[in-house]
Amino acid sequence: MNPSPRRSRFLLAAIAAIAFCSLLSGRGAGAQAKEELTPQEKRGKQIYLKGESEGGDISAVLGASDLELPATSFSCANCHGLRGEGSKEGGLQPPPIDWAALSAWQTSPLTGRKRPPYEEQTLARAIAIGLDSSGGKLHPGMPNYKMSPGQMSDLVAYLKKIGKEADSDRGVSDDSIKVGAALPLTGPLAQVGDDIRSALAAYFNDVNEKGGVYGRKLHLVVEDSRGEANATLEATRRLVERAGVFALVGTFEPQGSEATNSFLKEAEAPLIGPVTLSPSLPSVPNRYVFYLLPSFTDQARSLVDFLGVEETRPKGRPASRIAVVHSSTGFDKDALAGIKSQAGLYSISIVADHEFEPGRLNAGAVVAALVGKKPDYVFFLGGAEEFLAFGREMEKAKLDAGLLSSAVMVGRGAFDLPPGVASRTYLSFPSSMPGRDDFSEFLAVMQKAGVNIRNAAFQAVAFGAAKVLVEATKNSRRELSRAALVDSLERLQNFRTGVLPPLTFGPNRRVGAVSSYVVGLDLANRQYVPLGDRLSPRGDRR
Repeated sequence: MNPSPRRSRFLLAAIAAIAFCSLLSGRGAGAQAKEELTPQEKRGKQIYLKGESEGGDISAVLGASDLELPATSFSCANCHGLRGEGSKEGGLQPPPIDWAALSAWQTSPLTGRKRPPYEEQTLARAIAIGLDSSGGKLHPGMPNYKMSPGQMSDLVAYLKKIGKEADSDRGVSDDSIKVGAALPLTGPLAQVGDDIRSALAAYFNDVNEKGGVYGRKLHLVVEDSRGEANATLEATRRLVERAGVFALVGTFEPQGSEATNSFLKEAEAPLIGPVTLSPSLPSVPNRYVFYLLPSFTDQARSLVDFLGVEETRPKGRPASRIAVVHSSTGFDKDALAGIKSQAGLYSISIVADHEFEPGRLNAGAVVAALVGKKPDYVFFLGGAEEFLAFGREMEKAKLDAGLLSSAVMVGRGAFDLPPGVASRTYLSFPSSMPGRDDFSEFLAVMQKAGVNIRNAAFQAVAFGAAKVLVEATKNSRRELSRAALVDSLERLQNFRTGVLPPLTFGPNRRVGAVSSYVVGLDLANRQYVPLGDRLSPRGDRR
């Protein structure tokens, strides 16, 4: 029986209303939740990308030898690509191993033989003992992998999803890339956080206006960290778990952020260019955190190298005598470690080592004690006010010694030193310098966006971090993933941002630049004067 015209109109209206409500609620056909990998498939992905498994060690046997090596050195992704797309490796051509390729008739580019489609059982056999789906031997360049039945099941399950939508990381869609930053938007550092956010947004907007990255627009999400270590961890957690960002960039990293970096490692979420006074570097590099500028340790090492050249050595003696005055904070102890490790390369003797609590420096008493030690140079590691007080006491006591520190530590307060002390003050300067480096793009982008440059050093680092992210994303090509991004960053060599020294990363290198300028002071113009080219710490192997 045909429905009446009135009933037909009612049904059409009801269907339209249901469809409209479904779209609003995000449950329509076009707004379904993104399919994600199952726990088993995630375990298989870890095996594929890293050769690692929570279920125990996996070993690889190469060719006809009986030598077993860790699979971590021969992961599937090394040859077959991060998305199973295949690659060229040392003149060979490992084939694609996504499920569409595996489940179809193929001719091997390595052996030239045709083989029938793989099934789960024959694929597991190929991985374990090197026999393809026809029973023929695989190319000897393909290792045999020894793993448990559970691990093999995990890997095969993942190979059914590799390269598909479920295998893509959060924060990436066909038309956008969501990136995050944990910044102090409230509290005493709120202005710094706002300035960093403005610099990041200005650069991303500029990139988006030019078409984005392979058609994808960059979308910045910011969470308030208050500039505190615990709040930074919580803000980072919200960005990764709730906002679902693909990566983080330009996060403000306060001292004591080890827990935040550990979380990023567990979540496998990259952080590019934390804005910090000095990188917090663990003994084993965190694979997911990429710093841009040298630590206080490396800055101090460069200053020691500066004292090791003939022009700065005392006449008639083979090496300088130095004193070190430092606070008890972690950053200053990092610099102290750099001084001590580098001094041995030049037989420089440390004649005094004085530690003080922040805010409790008795500058007069410390200087009086140093007069009798007769150091050629004094390293001062502390805040701006303490540095200035110490320099003024040096003038009063007529302590005839050079004064060294980091421009990042002491800031613009160095320009208030007495002229006699200032003339023999030498500071490490890790960033780029006007007149030596090209700031034109940075200034043009900030001006175009109407950004007030109030915290130039922090904003320049944020701008540089954003440029590194975009460059690494471009180099990852269209098939973007976190693993591809990390791989791209590890291959970045001598990348110039204009506002930072050339940046180079590697599998075991997570600080892009280790070199610093050594600068003197022009009190009349309140400017830093570079005393030579950048210095990379002697003995650096990174």
